[in-house]
Amino acid sequence: MLLIVSSNEKYVSNILEKITYKEKEITPNMSKVYECNYNDHKFMILATGYGKVNIGSSLRYVVDKYNITVILCIGTAGSISDSNKIFNAIIPISTMQFDVDFTPNGYSAMQIPLLDNYEYKTNEDINNLLIEICNLYCNYSVDSIASSDMFVSNYRLSNSIRLECNAGVVDTESGSVGEFSYINNIPYSCIKIISNYANNNAIKQYKSYNNESNDMCQKIVYEFIKKFYDE
Repeated sequence: MLLIVSSNEKYVSNILEKITYKEKEITPNMSKVYECNYNDHKFMILATGYGKVNIGSSLRYVVDKYNITVILCIGTAGSISDSNKIFNAIIPISTMQFDVDFTPNGYSAMQIPLLDNYEYKTNEDINNLLIEICNLYCNYSVDSIASSDMFVSNYRLSNSIRLECNAGVVDTESGSVGEFSYINNIPYSCIKIISNYANNNAIKQYKSYNNESNDMCQKIVYEFIKKFYDE
């Protein structure tokens, strides 16, 4: 069963208007779970809230309770590369967590101790379907996303992330979703729309462009749902 994951209900509100659903339950950490139906195909939508603990515990709750076989993370993100412009779609080849650092203990940058990887690869088949849809609606880039529990709004920090992580985008959840999917061996992908550059003007740009970026993302995800089940 497909699980669509967002950090906030606003990133799935347009999708919910177009499908049959019921608000299934609220998880112990107050995240919301929706049981959805498209042409008699059932799938789940999860609005996790923010923060790694919220994301991880919400995913654990839903995956333990439902037969989740595919995870798609959606929403908006900040660009740290001149080539990833506002309103461009980002289909990551991998996601990671840039605020993880155990290098003094001999681990690679961003590597969590006892995990053999720090870069969580996305599923090629899902990516190809997302690319097919983006070709119809918007410009897109295939890049990597670096995540943390912060809104990056500083040029010096964003430049450091770009150089150290070899990533072109930052957000707050895809690294955690990628880690969870990797640990649990669940195919995973992500689609984000750039709402701002992660520089000193980030907040102003986010307030100006996030709603339109969010609308574009949900339009693509709705087309993804149709193609995922119709083909």
